[in-house]
Amino acid sequence: MLDCKRGAEKIQWGGNKKIIFLLAAIMIIFAASGVGAQEKAAETASVSAQGIISINVNQMDLQNVLRLIAEKADLNIIMGKEVTGVVTLRLKNVDLWQALESILEVNGFTYREEKGVIRVVKSGKVIEGKLMLVTEVIALKYTQAEEIKKASQHLLSPSGIMEIDDRTNLLIITDSPQDIEKICQLIARLDTKLDTVPVFNLMGILFASDYSLAMINDRILKVGETIEDFTVSEIGEDSITLKRGKQAITLRLREETRAVEK
Repeated sequence: MLDCKRGAEKIQWGGNKKIIFLLAAIMIIFAASGVGAQEKAAETASVSAQGIISINVNQMDLQNVLRLIAEKADLNIIMGKEVTGVVTLRLKNVDLWQALESILEVNGFTYREEKGVIRVVKSGKVIEGKLMLVTEVIALKYTQAEEIKKASQHLLSPSGIMEIDDRTNLLIITDSPQDIEKICQLIARLDTKLDTVPVFNLMGILFASDYSLAMINDRILKVGETIEDFTVSEIGEDSITLKRGKQAITLRLREETRAVEK
């Protein structure tokens, strides 16, 4: 009888051990799933936080509000003179693009994105039979964008917009292709390198019957040699002549000059 009881106790203890191990395994699984859920929740919060902003303005000019958003989102936004209004709003934890749409909508505007440029236009401004507006970004080489804008904005159509980027000397035009082409033709004539004549310092002349030498800007030259795109065409006893195409200048000893036209 005693052996039977001991056997029963062993069986009962062995069963309890299995239950304890099973409960421990379940607890570990729940704990791991809880950690995974926390990590997943944190990851979701991080992703959703991207592009989320809060904005609070009181009686601020609409264009200034748009500039504020453009700076935050690193956007190129162009606005015509018709984009006006006063904005008072408070938005908390909203998507940046949703904020932009809401601000424009309450003021009667919307936006179109063309080649990475956000163009603000009046809502529902669609006129049948008119050509679609396009945006052209023109990089200027020699002339300041502000000067080109003043000289060419009269060529814009009533729907056209012209803006500049001072940092990169860009001209941003939104208009019909025909009007943009007219402006581009004018820009091609205006944005050119000035035909300047460099400063030449004639320092000395060695005049001889066979050939003569002249020292200009610390360089020794003879007839036929060039300096700064000019060719030495003649060396006299006290002067020399330089030519570049149809342009000719004369330099005399002890005279520093930009150009003495012949």
